Amino acid sequence: MMARRLGRLALIILWCVSVVALLAAAAQPVSLPAQIVLMAMLLVAMTLLKGRRSHEDGSIRRTILVMIGAFVVARYLAWRTLSTLPPTDDLLAFIPGIVLYGAEIYAIVMFFVNNFVVIDPVTRKSPPLPEAAEDLPSIDVFVPSYNEDDALIETTLIGARRMWYPAERVTVYLLDDGGTDAKRHSADPQEAMRARERHERLQAMCSRLGVRYLTRENNAHAKAGNLNAALRHSQGDLIAVFDADHVPTRDFLMATAGFFLKDPKLFLVQTPHFFLSPDPLERNLGTFERMPSENEMFYGMIQRGLDRWNAAFFCGSAALLRRACLEEIGGFSGSSVTEDAETALDLHARGYNSVYYGKPLIAGLQPESFAAFIGQRSRWAQGMTQIFIMKNPLIKRGLKLGQRLSYLASSMFWLFPFSRLMFLIAPLFYLYFGLEIYRATAAEFVAYTLTYLAASLVIQNALNGRFRWPLISELYELSQSLHTSVAIVTTIVNPRKPTFKVTAKGATLAHDHVSPLARPLLVVVGLLLLGVAATVWRYVMEPSTRDVVLVVGFWNLFNMLLALAALGVVCEHAQHRSAPRAVVRRPARIRIDGVIYDGALLDVSQGGARLALPAKLVPGGRVSGRVAHLLVDDLIAPTHPSAAEARAVPVEMRYGRPDDDGNIQIGLRFAATTETEKEAVVDLVYGSSALWSELLARRHRRPGILRGLTHFLGLSLGYGFKSAGFLLGGGRRSPAPAPAAPAGTDGAAGAAGTPPDGHFTPPLTWNSDGLAPRRS
Repeated sequence: MMARRLGRLALIILWCVSVVALLAAAAQPVSLPAQIVLMAMLLVAMTLLKGRRSHEDGSIRRTILVMIGAFVVARYLAWRTLSTLPPTDDLLAFIPGIVLYGAEIYAIVMFFVNNFVVIDPVTRKSPPLPEAAEDLPSIDVFVPSYNEDDALIETTLIGARRMWYPAERVTVYLLDDGGTDAKRHSADPQEAMRARERHERLQAMCSRLGVRYLTRENNAHAKAGNLNAALRHSQGDLIAVFDADHVPTRDFLMATAGFFLKDPKLFLVQTPHFFLSPDPLERNLGTFERMPSENEMFYGMIQRGLDRWNAAFFCGSAALLRRACLEEIGGFSGSSVTEDAETALDLHARGYNSVYYGKPLIAGLQPESFAAFIGQRSRWAQGMTQIFIMKNPLIKRGLKLGQRLSYLASSMFWLFPFSRLMFLIAPLFYLYFGLEIYRATAAEFVAYTLTYLAASLVIQNALNGRFRWPLISELYELSQSLHTSVAIVTTIVNPRKPTFKVTAKGATLAHDHVSPLARPLLVVVGLLLLGVAATVWRYVMEPSTRDVVLVVGFWNLFNMLLALAALGVVCEHAQHRSAPRAVVRRPARIRIDGVIYDGALLDVSQGGARLALPAKLVPGGRVSGRVAHLLVDDLIAPTHPSAAEARAVPVEMRYGRPDDDGNIQIGLRFAATTETEKEAVVDLVYGSSALWSELLARRHRRPGILRGLTHFLGLSLGYGFKSAGFLLGGGRRSPAPAPAAPAGTDGAAGAAGTPPDGHFTPPLTWNSDGLAPRRS
């Protein structure tokens, strides 16, 4: 033990000496040509290191890469501090100059802290479970709900009941905060009526599904209070928590419960939040199926990095927790509106451990509208700000150094709106008023600033390139900053004021429209456009300062490109499909008129599917309106003792059309009515974690810096022009004509069986002469 402590002390001393030496070397003055040559050599070295893909020396390569990048950043910081600040006697320039400098200091601090977190991410393997059921921990499954749709809740409850685990060791609870005693006896008769009806409906649903229904007296402390009330009415060793729109895969408990048997001090196993639907940025910019989502950076890299420092934290859902640890701190923490991260912080401070298991084991829904997206992000920003103020990880007792820095990174991250907004308006001080708040020549800008930015891009692409493409983080930040900054300021003024607000999920958008939150962004776009005009005017009228005008003008132009892309985000496109469709490629069988045909599923959703059959095998007769049965094979895990069984789900065939591969693609609408049929549909759509891993892998491509920048430029210009036309057209268009689908389909556009291009295909008939379209 003493030798281990001495070894850690020696390592800390070595790191401290290295940092001091790095800073001392970075502060040494050199000539401008020497700086350019030095930075060019270091960037070449970083590019070569980035290009290596060896797994054996991965952590060493990443460390060397980050250390070189840190030297480049330190060189920039020293130059920025000593040479670029405006004089103190020019307050009009000095004050915004210092604010900009503070924003850069924040960005540099986050650069170092974030790279510390992700320098050596952990990849966990699921430990095996004992074969005897009595050796397994008992588990209570909590599904908290407030105002979600009944069908959404039912799907999640079915998924929770279908998880592979001995039935006598699992109890599923619906925690209904929408039917509390206070709501059912509200002075508002309409609210009371809705709460009573919901209470009765969900009680009947739970009775039918074999789930226990729980509610409470009032809605005190929101989600944390709901979970704590359920703790008092349950007794399982472990607690699994799923949001009402997070459907678990069948192997969730098998993959996670074993970690608790290995480590008696483990309080948490957190798994990723995988989303079947795009967020507003992905939907409105059309990037969902070809680029990693925002959350994939967090769940694909940051949580794995946090796990290295025993700092992976609870994310509110898709997690398994130890009851005894929760009871030791009085249940789920409720001082902030992010009870999940706060609970993890309190338990880490008690010396307990956490694990992050990176396989996607749930499928959920993203907020549909930009307003709902901003509401969710504002709550996260407020909650992490509350934690930073009320339970500052730097001074909270019980945390280790790595945990302090990890929680610091997680909470300080949400201050990004202030630096992002300052970077946005900084060029305008010079372009509008001639204030030099950043004193540098064009040559110095290239030698120091551009090399600093290039080094940051290289490191980001090397460490996180599969999960975050160049400049996409900046786009997400700008899209949020104009709104979350207000929420953060109100929290700083009164840390106890924010209240928990549930994010709406599973809604549809009836028509194209401009988000009601678009106005601040439109103002920003107007200011930046005026900045472009000011750049041209100063370039023509002030020949002696053209090099500076060009530098500042390009900075403003970059901001303009970001704003144009963000403009595409707030121009919302109609979304009729309430159940998102997952693109799959798996063998499938269908029974038509008593004959079984082998084909392949192309996509699937809660409402239906699209099936491909070889044209030669397709039975004759009319397709549209015919009823068939899709045979669903249970996806049995290798360690599960049951044998696979084929269950028949009735489907209505909606359309048929040929494709280029010699197949007929048939749209299917599920017509499940019995509990067994509904379970089969949930198993088919949500049961396989392998499917979610496959879908994520399709998006996890590293495009490289140049291709990534080109991709962003295309997004910005393409959607900038489209958004201009959208706005000039009034910001609202009638939805495209929907296919003439019978009632009960998955939204106005039909079930997942709707053709992928969204256009209606007439019914088809088959005869001995081949395929012939026929209009109904």
